[in-house]
Amino acid sequence: MPNVGRLVASLGAVLWLCLGNAFAQEQERQRSPNEAEQILKDAQKQQPETAKEISECEKQWDAHTQMTKEEWAASCRTTLRYFPEKP
Repeated sequence: MPNVGRLVASLGAVLWLCLGNAFAQEQERQRSPNEAEQILKDAQKQQPETAKEISECEKQWDAHTQMTKEEWAASCRTTLRYFPEKP
């Protein structure tokens, strides 16, 4: 039975290390901004998308597109807002 005590103590130590590591990772995640959010923020335009840009994007829609015309237009606006073309 002495081996059971060692086993329980070892499992307790492993559990303690795992919980401590998980806690540290959570604290680090809370301190640093979400990477995806930071990428979107960095990519956003300073000026709003123009009507010409939206019109050019919407012209690319056709009947074989896997979206309705309205969904395509919304996608154009979103894409131009977050991923503007660079001059």
